[in-house]
Parts: sequence; structure tokens; C-alpha cells
Amino acid sequence: MSMEDMRACLNSEGLEHLQVTTEREASELLTLLTSAERHKNSRLVLLHIASLSGHHLRRITEICSSLDIATLAIVEETSLRIIDPTLNITDLICSPVKEPEFILRAKRAVANLANSFDDDVIARDNLFINPTNYEVTVNNKRVNLRFKEYELLLLLASNPGRVYDRATLLSQIWGYDYFGGTRTVDVHIRRLRSKIETDSDNRFIETIWNVGYRFRTMD
Repeated sequence: MSMEDMRACLNSEGLEHLQVTTEREASELLTLLTSAERHKNSRLVLLHIASLSGHHLRRITEICSSLDIATLAIVEETSLRIIDPTLNITDLICSPVKEPEFILRAKRAVANLANSFDDDVIARDNLFINPTNYEVTVNNKRVNLRFKEYELLLLLASNPGRVYDRATLLSQIWGYDYFGGTRTVDVHIRRLRSKIETDSDNRFIETIWNVGYRFRTMD
């Protein structure tokens, strides 16, 4: 696979990423990662090891690890023995790269890194919820939720298959002293769905007519 083929594959899978193939790109990436304007949606950095210095490799992998960004290294099989084993690379793949393995390793690198940061991370298909930092991602893209939307999602996703009626959701999320009606729940569920169910493959919350809602069980 060429570099363009790899980029096209990752884009088709919805994996926002950055690719580093030269020393200049490595320097530019380091500047980006340490700036306030870094690409926050990118969850993966693709590294072509043969083109990069040991210094740049170490700096990039260290910073990516601290920012919860996975790194996938492309390496020649003949170079495996000289790779520094202390480099904090999420995963590596030998060239020539084959498309099915490449896509699988890229997805696993992102998913495994997300799960390794906190044992409490809730993973439901391509949806990840991190209660430690209140971060929610769908298809490896961060989703900005209001606090009540986040609380609703956390409650439902923590108990997949359980049906919650509107009154229960209202009391658990808004509290017993809240004087608003159950319509508030419907409005927040609608807003939540608009943010996490962005295509036909992302259907997480089910409506139980005349009762309430539940988070669907993953097949």
C-alpha cells in the first residue's frame, strides 16, 4: 500500500489521523502537538520509521502517549531488530502493508489505547465514555455534550438493555426537587441522539413507546 492508499483507507473508516513520512513533517507535528491549536480530533498518528530520526520518534511517541493519541509505526521487516524497544509505540506493522491487516491494526491501536487509560472507560461498539475526564468519543471523534446530556448517556450506557421511564430519569438526573415536566427528558434525549447517532451505523438509544428509553445491547 502506498501512503495515499493508507490515508484513503483510514479516511474511509472514519479514523481521523496524522501521517508523518519526513523529518520536516515530524518537526511540524511536534510543534502542533505542543500547541494550543493541536488537532484534537486526531486519535492516530501514522509513523514511517525509516524516514525518521530516533530523537523525533521518541519525542512524538512520548507526547502522543500523554495526549491519548495512538501511534502506528510502519517498518521494514529487516529493521525490526534495531528498533528501540523502549519506544512508546502503540503498535507496528511490517511493510509491504496489506489493507485488511492495516485497517485492523489501526482500529485496534486506537481502541486499545482508549481502554488502557482508565479501567472505568465504558466501551459500547464504537462509542467510548471516560468518566474520569468526561470525554465521549464516537468513531474516534470527540463529542461535545452538555453536562445533563453526558449524565443521561452515562446512566443509560452503564445499564444496556434496562428500560428507564421518564420519571425515573428525571429524578436521577435532575433530582427529586426539579419541578420541570418529563418533556425535559425527551428534549435532552433528542439533543443527545443528534450528537452521538450521526449515521445509520450509530444507533445507541432506543425509545420504548409510552414508557421511556433504554441503551440498546450490543450484538
